[in-house]
Formats: sequence, structure tokens, C-alpha cells
Amino acid sequence: MLWIITLSRGKIVYGGFSAGAVILSKDLHGLDITDDPNDVPEGYEKEIIWEGLVFIDFSVAVHYQSNHSESELTDKEIDYYKANNIAYKTLRDGEVIVINGNQTEILR
Repeated sequence: MLWIITLSRGKIVYGGFSAGAVILSKDLHGLDITDDPNDVPEGYEKEIIWEGLVFIDFSVAVHYQSNHSESELTDKEIDYYKANNIAYKTLRDGEVIVINGNQTEILR
């Protein structure tokens, strides 16, 4: 998964895979369904930070319907978004989200 964003003021390009893409949303709740937030490598702070970078106004459910170990859990993550009225988009492995001004599209 690669995430590319182009903003109308100047141009910003961002690429990320999996967690590198989901961090762009405003809130990371729901991701704990697919990734244990308490699984922290030695040497890192154990405090959980639920705020994202707020570059986008929706959450991203990655590995959706993909050949990935977290793919089945992604369906439960989506259920969380639906139950909590959280805007989201799904990404299958190999897809990208391109944002150009007010236009957002998913490409393969």
C-alpha cells in the first residue's frame, strides 16, 4: 500500500505501507482490533498515543480482503468504524489512495 497526497498549496507527497498509511487519520481507535497497541519494542515509550497526524478526515482500513495475516481482523475494524459512525476507506494490498485537492480516488 502506498499513500500519496497532493495538497493544493504547494505539493506534498507521502508514501506509507500499512501503519504508515493509517497514521494520517485524526484518530487511531479501531486499529487496536488488528494491531495490539501494547506490543511495543524495547526502548520505546509504552504510552499509547491515539491521535494521528490529521492529514485526512477518514480512517483507513488496510489489508482489506488481501492475502495478509491481518485481513480477517480488518473486517472487525470496519465493523468498529460503522458502529461508531467513523468515516473510512478500505485498501487492498497493492492499492493506493490519491488525494488531489478535493478529489480522492483509490487506484490499483
